[in-house]
Amino acid sequence: MEIIQHILRRSECYLGGMVPEYITIHEVSQGTGETPARYNAAYYIKLLEDPEIYGKDSRVAYHFLCDDGRGWQFLPVGVRTAHAGSTAGNSSIGIERLVNVDIDFEQAIKNQAQLTATLMYRYNIPLENVVPHKYWSGKECPARLLAGMYGWNWDEFLNTVMDFFESKDFCTGIL
Repeated sequence: MEIIQHILRRSECYLGGMVPEYITIHEVSQGTGETPARYNAAYYIKLLEDPEIYGKDSRVAYHFLCDDGRGWQFLPVGVRTAHAGSTAGNSSIGIERLVNVDIDFEQAIKNQAQLTATLMYRYNIPLENVVPHKYWSGKECPARLLAGMYGWNWDEFLNTVMDFFESKDFCTGIL
């Protein structure tokens, strides 16, 4: 998967530098219910560009977003941002995954796993430091993956990450 650069210009989400030690896996959803098609990549890109119009905290952002066909990078990996729900996650790269009804869930999971493997390799992050958002905040996220929906669960995700890592099948275009 190729990563499209869409680096955010707003400064509120740049909370200092970091050396990445963890990768935090998210999904853009409100639990396990159906997510309407309008919550697509364009919606989340606009949300990151101008969070105030949606009533969101302007400090919140994430490094990457992926769907079933593409990935986007919003922040350089060496930038700390608020995505994990606690300061304990300050040394973590945040990867969101789309889950709206128009998404091929299995392919989106595979793309997120490939991106995770790429970042593990590039930044020497061990598999045990790939964690769900829930690890930091207690929030049930990534909800569908943790609930075992669509034939995927957390262990299967980590196995897929390792398959990409061991085969050195990595993403391109990361800053």
